[in-house]
Amino acid sequence: MRKNIVNGLMSATLVLTASTNVMADEQGQHINSHAYKMVLIEDVPGVNALQSGDIQQGLTATLSASKYSVDDYSRNVNLCAGYVQLSDMKNAAKACDAAVRSAHTQVAIPSMTVRAYAYNNRGIMKLLNNDKLGALADFKYAAKVDDSGIYQHNVDRLQASLTNVQNGMM
Repeated sequence: MRKNIVNGLMSATLVLTASTNVMADEQGQHINSHAYKMVLIEDVPGVNALQSGDIQQGLTATLSASKYSVDDYSRNVNLCAGYVQLSDMKNAAKACDAAVRSAHTQVAIPSMTVRAYAYNNRGIMKLLNNDKLGALADFKYAAKVDDSGIYQHNVDRLQASLTNVQNGMM
């Protein structure tokens, strides 16, 4: 299982937008730069379906995968993203929180950088649940531990949105 985490998490991630299924390339270059970006873990059963937009099939495959083929952290990061895509916020909150807990308790999580995935995805879930300050805190944590453009993009976008609201602009 440790090999799966190290190879699956460190070798590559995929990106989803919170509002559409438009994908980004491996460098995080996104077709719609205004969308919030979520992370998927490769080598997890169901990831191809999630990536291609067949969210229900992806969730089913991820949920039915044996504990020997996928670790809890990777499973919950992908479930979090999938449930957000379905707007199933109750299950999204459970999966996102479980991913964050696993990021801190699972021995095989190799670095703080990898833990940022869970915080980023949970931030998007919080944002869609109208918890903008909670989302901003999660985005900032992810950006602090990993300088990937994905996380800073989400911080910048949310801060701009909050500033516009404070200034009376939409």
